[in-house]
Amino acid sequence: PINKQQELHHHYHPTMLNIPHPPIPIGDIRVLDMSVLLLVGVVMELISRVSVWVVRFRTASLESSLDAKLVRLQHETNQKRRLGPSGFVETSKLERQVLATEKKLVSFIEQRRIDTETTQRFHGNLKYFVYATVFILYFSIPVLTLDGMAVDYLTMDPSIGGFGNEKERATAYLQGFLFPLSYIGLGMRLARFGLPYPGIGALVVLWSSQTTIGKLLDGVESLLVIKS
Repeated sequence: PINKQQELHHHYHPTMLNIPHPPIPIGDIRVLDMSVLLLVGVVMELISRVSVWVVRFRTASLESSLDAKLVRLQHETNQKRRLGPSGFVETSKLERQVLATEKKLVSFIEQRRIDTETTQRFHGNLKYFVYATVFILYFSIPVLTLDGMAVDYLTMDPSIGGFGNEKERATAYLQGFLFPLSYIGLGMRLARFGLPYPGIGALVVLWSSQTTIGKLLDGVESLLVIKS
């Protein structure tokens, strides 16, 4: 028969890891729930970012056209001013066109700012609604739990292993693994509120998905701004 030590060696031995990283003594993992939460996070972040991009770039071509027109009118106005009194009528006409174009351009920019803030506020409220829904649906249900018995074998650290029960050892290992977020992150504390055993809550999975796709979209947005 295979004892617990042999079983842990089979599952967690470092030679079986393709990419070196601290081993995680996983107990149970809800693969389907984690996949759904990751997908929800990706879709939410994509919709939020794309909506803001659409608002920002919807009038970009028109604003560029107005800006180019304004530069041209200002140049023509300066040229007419050099003619002195003989160009007074044309200069006045061009000055009125400059003022009208400036007013129209400022109006476009202000409306874009208002639309952007409205869109961001809407998606922000939508995210909070989704967070609350996920928190309620997965209250006291960990998506991933740690195996407290495996902590001793993996760490060989007397400061973690060899004390307390399995739950206390798993808690200590998880807090160390997530340090400093496990202590300073208010969201992390909320995400694990109500969990009966040390592990990862549904909100952490959702937030990690949003953060990852958000960083990737930040890079895409930077490229779009540079090319534009």
